[in-house]
Amino acid sequence: MLVSLTTCGTRGDTQPMVVLGSELRRRGHEVRIAASPNTLDIPRRCGFEALPLGPDSQQLMESPAGQRWLAAGNVGKFMKELSAISRQSYTRSVEETRAACASADVIVSGILSEDLTAVFAEAADIPLATLHHAPYRPNRAYPNPMVASRKLPPRMNQATGLLFDRVFWRGTRDEVEPLRAQLGLPEAKISLARRRTAPTDLELQAYDELLVPGLEWDARRARIGFLALDQPLREALSESGLDPELTAWLEAGEPPVFFGFGSMPVQDPAAVVTLITEVSRALGVRALISAGWGRLSALEPDGHDVTVVGAVDHDAVLTRCVAAVHHGGAGTLATSLGAGIPTVVCSVFADQPFWGQRVVDQGVGAHLRFAKLSRTTLERALREALVPQVRDRARVLGGALQSGQSAAVRAADAIEAIT
Repeated sequence: MLVSLTTCGTRGDTQPMVVLGSELRRRGHEVRIAASPNTLDIPRRCGFEALPLGPDSQQLMESPAGQRWLAAGNVGKFMKELSAISRQSYTRSVEETRAACASADVIVSGILSEDLTAVFAEAADIPLATLHHAPYRPNRAYPNPMVASRKLPPRMNQATGLLFDRVFWRGTRDEVEPLRAQLGLPEAKISLARRRTAPTDLELQAYDELLVPGLEWDARRARIGFLALDQPLREALSESGLDPELTAWLEAGEPPVFFGFGSMPVQDPAAVVTLITEVSRALGVRALISAGWGRLSALEPDGHDVTVVGAVDHDAVLTRCVAAVHHGGAGTLATSLGAGIPTVVCSVFADQPFWGQRVVDQGVGAHLRFAKLSRTTLERALREALVPQVRDRARVLGGALQSGQSAAVRAADAIEAIT
């Protein structure tokens, strides 16, 4: 089959598609990946045909306005700006989605691209599977991650999911309905979530049941687990293993705390490195800072106990750390917990607060909002994460997460079953 994988967003959205695509390619299928233009180097370096889809997410998140909104925790303004950009680029997005879906036998879409992608799948009468990195659909066990992070009473949990579905549909129907008319399809009238009721309407849940237990969904919403890079993919991305300089630093002292900032809105990199240095020294631990979009890599810490590096092989480095602090993206979270170490989620927006709460609920770390990051809050969170009981629970959970069949195998099996 020709399988088109479509997604928009950051590396955390594109990388799981590459993992899934690799398993599908191993089975003999042809795979095409469409993703945000700033992340296309990821599938291309892994040998996939890669097409642009949607706006440059890094450009938006690194813009002065985007950095201010995210740093302040003002997700509402950020999402309004994202919606405005989407409307302005509607014609281009439609054509990019058309190209991404052309001649496909089956489509797998991320949540931000699924509404337009679903129209082309319906018009071509081909199966559509969606890939979700958190439980976005209404359910009684958990609130919608975009609405709340703490568990509510079952009816309230369900209500948050229905609210999100209604708001999301209002934001996309003005783009969906003209395209449906153009392709000769009837008016939809209701959201994609409410329309997807057939046995073949697959919605893959790319997170682990150990962290999100109790969902009473049928096989259409199978929990496949976290889609993590394997060794060949890390080698293709030049992120395999550790360079000699970092290895020497790791071997020169006690295991450090890992700080991975991903796409966090770090407006003052020097201040953040200073904060980490002060907190680490107060706790008597070393600090390994991995620079993301925050442009931290040019900074030089003032001692041998703190070091700043660029992108690293998370699988290789986190097993050599005592704890991890990061933004709480599902992929990074899976790697840090899979390494068996406590995790402090320093959440910015989207599903990150939800995952921070899951870490707290499992007793394997702590959670704070990036907007409230300070020496006091970070030191308190790390103290909570480094107590022996938390470290023991994290070690046990890590072993359980690493066992069993891979998520990519489960996902590919499910996709092949609907075709």
